[in-house]
Formats: sequence, structure tokens, C-alpha cells
Amino acid sequence: MRRLTLVLVSCALPLASLGAQQRAVTLEEALRMAEVAAPAVVQARGNVRAAGAGVRAAWGGFLPDISTSAGYGKSSSDGPSRTDPITGEVISGNTSSSSLQLGAGASIDLFTGFRRGGELSAARAGRTEADATLAFEQAQSALAVTTRFFQALQEADLVRVRQEAIRRAQEKLSIANARLATRSITIADSLQAEVDLTNARITLLSGERSLAEAEANLARLVGLDGRVSAVADSSLFRIVPVTDSAQLLEEAMDRSPSVIRAEAQVRAARANRSIARSTYFPTVSLSTGTSFSGSDRNDFALFNNRDVNVRLSWQLFNGFAREREVVTRQATLDAAVAREADERRRVGSVLTTQLAALRSAEQRMILTAQNLESARASARVQTERYRLGSIGLVELNAAQDALSRAETDAVSARFDYLRAKAEIEAILGRTL
Repeated sequence: MRRLTLVLVSCALPLASLGAQQRAVTLEEALRMAEVAAPAVVQARGNVRAAGAGVRAAWGGFLPDISTSAGYGKSSSDGPSRTDPITGEVISGNTSSSSLQLGAGASIDLFTGFRRGGELSAARAGRTEADATLAFEQAQSALAVTTRFFQALQEADLVRVRQEAIRRAQEKLSIANARLATRSITIADSLQAEVDLTNARITLLSGERSLAEAEANLARLVGLDGRVSAVADSSLFRIVPVTDSAQLLEEAMDRSPSVIRAEAQVRAARANRSIARSTYFPTVSLSTGTSFSGSDRNDFALFNNRDVNVRLSWQLFNGFAREREVVTRQATLDAAVAREADERRRVGSVLTTQLAALRSAEQRMILTAQNLESARASARVQTERYRLGSIGLVELNAAQDALSRAETDAVSARFDYLRAKAEIEAILGRTL
């Protein structure tokens, strides 16, 4: 057993020295790098640009369409020769001619049954939705990176906790061997202390594997290969006083990216319904054009042609296709309204849950810190009593196990608080 432990530890040492040379980032750096690397954020940013182009195109519907044209052509034909009856001149039957044409035209819709207004409203709602989706994806990316960042920090803290457990197990083994040399205990205590040391080393190896996994996941999110270690900052562990839950809930309903996106989807669905209803109205359009044409027969003298047209179109019946489209758009609007209401309820539920988790974690931090101090004091006392022979190994093991649990609980409470705060920040779209 000891040989296997030594082999595992010797294998872990090169990995530890390699990890010491890896990239280390702060949370601010990780968030900045993740915004560039996150595919969802990149896609959302592109959708914002596309939505802006959609608004410009919707405004363009109120402007005339302008076109120009130019053409040059040449034609020829074969035929028999003939004689001019007046002059007697022989005229060839092969003829050819060239022509030139230049033109310009414009058309504009004078009335579209309010379709253009609906398209503009839908485009604006689409841009609002795209902006909200970008803010949502940025918040979700920040939440994912922050969670992975805290996980890497937590696993690093747990590795230090397990290293401290190894130190205590080594101290316990030294005391047991010293007492065995004086024959104040049996060899069973020494063997049990050796088993405890081996188990502590195995637990450390498991923790190092978890740390490697957390750092590899963090590296992926920030767009790097290998492992990235998290750099702790004292500002991360700042306690944020949350006194007015109702105000936070009201802010979430106004500012939450997911709620804003749901509202924009409702506006877009309502605009699309208006577009479908516009087919019940007539459309009026105006078009005008001018052209110049000439040929080689008149030395390409250009003659002007002009036209102006006003066109009214009114579809009176199309086999109930309009009614079907209106019903479909209305169903889409009803679903969007229901999704918006549900999203508001979801945001309220998640915010309430995370506020409770934040308060619980804050109280747990206080209690686990007190428990940790007591467990440390108890372990020191029990270690000294075991050294003096007033207690047995069972009592010392109980005190050291309680200390290990207290250290783990303190680490968990601290990072549970940070995760709850990160969840609230993702809902609000801002830092607390």
C-alpha cells in the first residue's frame, strides 16, 4: 500500500510542477476573453448588426425604387440584291443596323394598407430583441465563466485543505511511532495512522484531478488550450448587503435581458399581425420613367420617351388565404404574450430562490467560520492530549475528521455565496 502511494505521489509531482507554469487569469480577464471566444455571444453580436440592417431596409420601404438601364444592339439580315427602279443602282440585299437605348425609372408605393408601418415596427422590435439577446448571451457567458472560475478556485482551496489533512496525518503518524517506540501504545495505532495518511494522499489525488478538470473547463470558456488557473481577488469575497428584495424584483422585471427579449417578441408578433391584416386594404403605387433611343439610321440621334403610371390594386378574395394568415399571426401573438408572462414568473422565481440561497450562504459562512475555529482548537488540544497519552487514536481521529469537514464546509459556504450572487447578477444584467 505504501509503495502504491509513493508511486502515485511521485507521478503527481511532475504534474504539479507543470501546472505551476500554466496561464493564470483574474475573473475580469476571464470575462473579457470569454466574450470574444463564446460562439453564442459572437452569433448574437452578428444578429444585432443584421437587425440594424433590417431596420434600414424597413425605412427604405418608404423611399422610391430607382433604376437605370442602358443597351446597345446590332442586327443584320441577308437577302437577294435588287435594282433601284429609278436610278438603276444595284442595292445589296444584306442589311445591318445598330441601336442605342438609355433609360431611367422610379416607383414608389403611395399606400400599402399600413404594411410598411407594420414592417418598420417589426424591424424595430427585432432590433430590440437582438440587443436583448446579446445582453442575455453576454450575461449567460459571464455566468458560465464565473461559475467555472469559482469552481477552479474552490477546487484549489480544497486541494489545500487536503494537503493540510496530509500534514496532520503525518504528524499523527510521527506521534504514534514515537509512542510505539516507548511501548506506550500497540502497533495497531501506528498501522492505523499509516492507513489514515495513505487515505489522505489518495483523497488529495482525487482533488488534484478535480482541480485539473475545473481548470481545463475554464480554459475552454476563455478560448485557451490546456489548463488555466484562477487568481483569487479579495474583492470577489465582498459581502453584498441585500435589504430590499421587492426593489430587486421590480428591477429584474424592467432590466432583465430575458424579459426584454420576451417583450420584444410580443411587439414583433403584434407587428406581424398588422402586416397580415394589411392585405385587406388596397395598395396604390406610382411609377415613372424616361428613356432615350436612337440608331445608326439617324446618326444615333436620341429621342426621348416618358411615361407616368398610377396603379391601384385591391385583392378582394384569395380563397381565405388572408384569413388563414391572420389567424396564424394571432396565434403566434397569443403564444408570445404567454411566453412573456411565463418569463416574468420564471425570473421572479429564480431571483427569489437565489436571494434565499444568498442569505443562507451568508449565514452559513458565519457559522462555518465559527465552527472551523472551534474544530481547529479542538484538533490542537486532542493532538496534544494524544501526544501525552491521555486519549486514544479514536478520539484524535474524530477531532481531525471534524476539522476536515469544517474546512470543507467553510470552503463550500463561501463559494455557494459567490455562485448565488453570480446567478442574481445574470438575472439583473449587472453586478451587485
